[in-house]
Amino acid sequence: MMTMSKAIFDLTSKNIDVGFQNKDSKVIEKETDYILSKIVTIMLSYFSDNICGVSWNQNGVVFREDYLLTERHRKNLMKWLYRLANMSFPASDVEFGKLKVDFENWLYQLGVEEVRFLYHQDYLLTPKEAAEQLGISKVTLNKYIQQGFECVETSSHRKIPKFAVELWKDPVYAIRMQIIAQEKKLRNQTLRERLNEIEQELSELRSKYKTSSFQEAFKDYDGDSMDDPTDFYLWRDLENEREEILRLLGGSGFGSPQD
Repeated sequence: MMTMSKAIFDLTSKNIDVGFQNKDSKVIEKETDYILSKIVTIMLSYFSDNICGVSWNQNGVVFREDYLLTERHRKNLMKWLYRLANMSFPASDVEFGKLKVDFENWLYQLGVEEVRFLYHQDYLLTPKEAAEQLGISKVTLNKYIQQGFECVETSSHRKIPKFAVELWKDPVYAIRMQIIAQEKKLRNQTLRERLNEIEQELSELRSKYKTSSFQEAFKDYDGDSMDDPTDFYLWRDLENEREEILRLLGGSGFGSPQD
Protein backbone atom coordinates (compact mmCIF):
# COMPACT_ATOMS: atom_id res chain seq x y z
CA MET A 1 0.00 0.00 0.00
CA MET A 2 1.42 3.38 -1.03
CA THR A 3 1.02 6.53 1.05
CA MET A 4 0.93 9.19 -1.67
CA SER A 5 -0.39 9.26 -5.24
CA LYS A 6 1.77 10.48 -8.09
CA ALA A 7 -0.65 13.37 -8.66
CA ILE A 8 -0.24 14.62 -5.07
CA PHE A 9 3.52 14.13 -5.24
CA ASP A 10 3.76 16.13 -8.49
CA LEU A 11 1.54 18.93 -7.17
CA THR A 12 3.45 19.25 -3.90
CA SER A 13 6.80 19.17 -5.69
CA LYS A 14 5.64 21.86 -8.10
CA ASN A 15 4.37 24.07 -5.26
CA ILE A 16 7.71 23.76 -3.47
CA ASP A 17 9.62 24.70 -6.64
CA VAL A 18 7.37 27.70 -7.30
CA GLY A 19 7.56 28.83 -3.68
CA PHE A 20 11.35 28.89 -3.73
CA GLN A 21 11.55 30.46 -7.19
CA ASN A 22 9.26 33.29 -6.06
CA LYS A 23 10.77 33.44 -2.56
CA ASP A 24 7.23 33.04 -1.20
CA SER A 25 7.60 31.98 2.43
CA LYS A 26 3.83 31.51 2.84
CA VAL A 27 3.74 28.84 0.13
CA ILE A 28 6.74 27.07 1.65
CA GLU A 29 5.19 27.24 5.13
CA LYS A 30 1.98 25.70 3.76
CA GLU A 31 3.85 22.83 2.07
CA THR A 32 6.00 22.28 5.17
CA ASP A 33 2.86 22.01 7.28
CA TYR A 34 1.41 19.53 4.78
CA ILE A 35 4.47 17.28 4.91
CA LEU A 36 4.64 17.42 8.72
CA SER A 37 0.96 16.51 8.97
CA LYS A 38 1.38 13.71 6.42
CA ILE A 39 4.19 12.14 8.44
CA VAL A 40 2.11 12.23 11.64
CA THR A 41 -0.89 10.74 9.83
CA ILE A 42 1.25 7.90 8.49
CA MET A 43 2.73 7.17 11.92
CA LEU A 44 -0.66 7.07 13.62
CA SER A 45 -2.40 5.17 10.84
CA TYR A 46 0.11 2.62 9.64
CA PHE A 47 1.94 2.08 12.93
CA SER A 48 -1.11 2.19 15.19
CA ASP A 49 0.04 -0.92 17.05
CA ASN A 50 3.18 0.93 18.12
CA ILE A 51 2.14 4.51 18.77
CA CYS A 52 -1.04 6.32 19.71
CA GLY A 53 0.02 9.95 19.84
CA VAL A 54 2.53 12.54 18.57
CA SER A 55 2.61 16.12 19.80
CA TRP A 56 4.92 19.12 20.10
CA ASN A 57 4.77 22.81 21.05
CA GLN A 58 1.27 23.87 22.06
CA ASN A 59 1.27 26.61 19.43
CA GLY A 60 2.73 24.39 16.73
CA VAL A 61 5.91 25.14 14.83
CA VAL A 62 6.75 28.83 14.55
CA PHE A 63 8.85 29.02 11.40
CA ARG A 64 11.50 31.66 10.91
CA GLU A 65 11.01 33.29 7.52
CA ASP A 66 14.76 33.44 6.89
CA TYR A 67 14.98 29.67 7.48
CA LEU A 68 11.99 28.72 5.33
CA LEU A 69 13.69 29.92 2.16
CA THR A 70 17.09 28.33 2.78
CA GLU A 71 18.56 25.68 0.50
CA ARG A 72 18.85 23.37 3.48
CA HIS A 73 15.10 23.54 4.07
CA ARG A 74 14.35 22.97 0.40
CA LYS A 75 16.49 19.84 0.38
CA ASN A 76 14.81 18.56 3.54
CA LEU A 77 11.34 19.12 2.08
CA MET A 78 12.17 17.25 -1.11
CA LYS A 79 13.89 14.45 0.79
CA TRP A 80 10.78 13.93 2.93
CA LEU A 81 8.48 14.20 -0.06
CA TYR A 82 10.38 11.47 -1.93
CA ARG A 83 10.45 9.34 1.20
CA LEU A 84 6.71 9.63 1.72
CA ALA A 85 6.01 8.86 -1.92
CA ASN A 86 8.14 5.70 -1.83
CA MET A 87 7.02 4.23 1.47
CA SER A 88 5.02 1.03 1.29
CA PHE A 89 3.24 -1.05 3.90
CA PRO A 90 3.19 -3.22 5.88
CA ALA A 91 6.54 -2.08 7.25
CA SER A 92 8.86 -3.44 9.94
CA ASP A 93 9.59 -2.11 13.42
CA VAL A 94 12.99 -1.00 12.13
CA GLU A 95 11.33 1.11 9.42
CA PHE A 96 9.04 2.62 12.02
CA GLY A 97 12.03 3.43 14.22
CA LYS A 98 13.94 5.07 11.39
CA LEU A 99 10.90 7.18 10.50
CA LYS A 100 10.41 8.21 14.13
CA VAL A 101 14.07 9.11 14.73
CA ASP A 102 14.44 11.06 11.48
CA PHE A 103 11.16 12.89 12.03
CA GLU A 104 12.07 13.89 15.58
CA ASN A 105 15.48 15.06 14.42
CA TRP A 106 13.88 17.21 11.71
CA LEU A 107 11.40 18.74 14.16
CA TYR A 108 14.25 19.89 16.39
CA GLN A 109 16.00 21.36 13.34
CA LEU A 110 12.80 23.30 12.63
CA GLY A 111 12.91 24.80 16.12
CA VAL A 112 10.40 22.65 17.98
CA GLU A 113 11.07 22.86 21.71
CA GLU A 114 9.82 19.43 22.78
CA VAL A 115 8.47 16.43 20.88
CA ARG A 116 6.37 13.78 22.62
CA PHE A 117 5.65 10.28 21.29
CA LEU A 118 3.05 8.23 23.14
CA TYR A 119 3.62 4.50 22.75
CA HIS A 120 1.21 1.68 23.52
CA GLN A 121 2.20 -0.05 26.74
CA ASP A 122 2.53 -3.43 25.05
CA TYR A 123 5.04 -1.90 22.61
CA LEU A 124 7.42 -1.10 25.49
CA LEU A 125 10.05 -3.42 26.94
CA THR A 126 11.35 -3.49 30.49
CA PRO A 127 15.06 -2.65 30.89
CA LYS A 128 15.69 -6.33 31.68
CA GLU A 129 13.99 -7.45 28.46
CA ALA A 130 15.88 -4.86 26.39
CA ALA A 131 19.22 -5.83 27.95
CA GLU A 132 18.56 -9.52 27.24
CA GLN A 133 17.69 -8.81 23.61
CA LEU A 134 20.87 -6.76 23.19
CA GLY A 135 22.94 -9.39 25.00
CA ILE A 136 24.28 -6.91 27.54
CA SER A 137 24.09 -6.24 31.28
CA LYS A 138 21.69 -3.75 32.85
CA VAL A 139 24.74 -1.66 33.79
CA THR A 140 25.73 -1.41 30.12
CA LEU A 141 22.12 -0.67 29.18
CA ASN A 142 22.07 2.26 31.62
CA LYS A 143 25.26 3.54 29.99
CA TYR A 144 23.59 3.30 26.59
CA ILE A 145 20.59 5.21 27.93
CA GLN A 146 22.91 7.97 29.14
CA GLN A 147 24.41 8.11 25.63
CA GLY A 148 21.01 8.41 23.93
CA PHE A 149 19.43 4.94 23.71
CA GLU A 150 15.74 5.79 23.77
CA CYS A 151 13.78 5.11 26.92
CA VAL A 152 10.40 6.27 28.19
CA GLU A 153 9.83 7.43 31.76
CA THR A 154 6.58 5.85 32.96
CA SER A 155 4.84 6.38 36.31
CA SER A 156 6.77 3.46 37.83
CA HIS A 157 10.02 2.95 35.88
CA ARG A 158 11.76 3.22 32.55
CA LYS A 159 10.55 1.35 29.50
CA ILE A 160 12.20 0.85 26.10
CA PRO A 161 10.29 1.09 22.76
CA LYS A 162 10.86 -2.16 20.86
CA PHE A 163 12.35 -0.52 17.76
CA ALA A 164 15.25 0.94 19.78
CA VAL A 165 16.84 -2.48 20.33
CA GLU A 166 17.37 -3.18 16.64
CA LEU A 167 18.07 0.43 15.72
CA TRP A 168 20.86 0.70 18.29
CA LYS A 169 22.73 -1.98 16.34
CA ASP A 170 22.75 0.33 13.29
CA PRO A 171 25.71 2.74 13.73
CA VAL A 172 24.05 5.52 11.73
CA TYR A 173 20.83 5.47 13.73
CA ALA A 174 22.61 4.92 17.04
CA ILE A 175 24.40 8.21 16.36
CA ARG A 176 21.13 9.91 15.37
CA MET A 177 19.49 8.81 18.62
CA GLN A 178 22.46 10.23 20.50
CA ILE A 179 22.14 13.53 18.63
CA ILE A 180 18.47 13.78 19.62
CA ALA A 181 19.31 13.02 23.25
CA GLN A 182 21.99 15.71 23.25
CA GLU A 183 19.57 18.17 21.66
CA LYS A 184 17.16 17.60 24.53
CA LYS A 185 19.89 17.91 27.14
CA LEU A 186 21.28 21.12 25.69
CA ARG A 187 17.92 22.82 26.12
CA ASN A 188 18.28 22.43 29.89
CA GLN A 189 22.07 22.58 30.29
CA THR A 190 24.53 25.41 30.61
CA LEU A 191 27.54 25.30 28.31
CA ARG A 192 29.70 24.58 31.33
CA GLU A 193 27.58 21.58 32.33
CA ARG A 194 27.72 20.18 28.80
CA LEU A 195 31.49 20.73 28.64
CA ASN A 196 31.95 18.76 31.87
CA GLU A 197 29.84 15.96 30.42
CA ILE A 198 31.85 15.90 27.18
CA GLU A 199 35.15 15.75 29.08
CA GLN A 200 33.87 12.73 31.03
CA GLU A 201 32.84 10.93 27.83
CA LEU A 202 36.18 11.74 26.17
CA SER A 203 38.02 10.46 29.23
CA GLU A 204 36.20 7.11 28.94
CA LEU A 205 37.08 6.86 25.24
CA ARG A 206 40.75 7.68 25.89
CA SER A 207 40.85 4.99 28.55
CA LYS A 208 39.17 2.46 26.26
CA TYR A 209 41.61 3.06 23.38
CA LYS A 210 44.62 3.78 25.63
CA THR A 211 45.44 7.02 23.82
CA SER A 212 44.60 10.67 24.34
CA SER A 213 44.20 11.40 20.64
CA PHE A 214 41.25 10.70 18.33
CA GLN A 215 43.66 10.76 15.37
CA GLU A 216 45.93 8.18 17.02
CA ALA A 217 43.05 5.89 17.99
CA PHE A 218 41.73 5.77 14.43
CA LYS A 219 44.86 6.45 12.39
CA ASP A 220 44.30 3.34 10.25
CA TYR A 221 40.55 3.75 9.82
CA ASP A 222 37.80 6.03 8.66
CA GLY A 223 34.15 5.71 9.61
CA ASP A 224 32.96 4.29 6.30
CA SER A 225 35.48 1.42 6.32
CA MET A 226 34.73 0.18 9.86
CA ASP A 227 32.36 -2.64 10.77
CA ASP A 228 31.22 -0.68 13.82
CA PRO A 229 32.14 3.03 13.51
CA THR A 230 30.07 4.11 16.55
CA ASP A 231 33.08 5.17 18.66
CA PHE A 232 34.75 6.80 15.64
CA TYR A 233 31.80 9.13 15.03
CA LEU A 234 31.08 9.63 18.73
CA TRP A 235 34.67 10.67 19.53
CA ARG A 236 34.90 12.89 16.45
CA ASP A 237 31.60 14.62 17.20
CA LEU A 238 32.46 15.09 20.88
CA GLU A 239 35.77 16.73 19.93
CA ASN A 240 33.98 19.05 17.49
CA GLU A 241 31.32 19.94 20.04
CA ARG A 242 33.99 20.57 22.68
CA GLU A 243 35.82 22.98 20.37
CA GLU A 244 32.60 24.83 19.59
CA ILE A 245 31.68 25.18 23.28
CA LEU A 246 35.17 26.41 24.13
CA ARG A 247 34.85 28.95 21.34
CA LEU A 248 31.53 30.15 22.73
CA LEU A 249 33.07 30.34 26.19
CA GLY A 250 35.88 32.46 24.80
CA GLY A 251 38.41 29.62 24.98
CA SER A 252 38.23 29.81 28.75
CA GLY A 253 38.38 26.07 29.42
CA PHE A 254 37.57 25.14 33.02
CA GLY A 255 39.38 27.99 34.69
CA SER A 256 36.85 30.75 34.09
CA PRO A 257 33.58 31.37 35.97
CA GLN A 258 31.78 32.07 32.70
CA ASP A 259 28.69 30.03 31.73
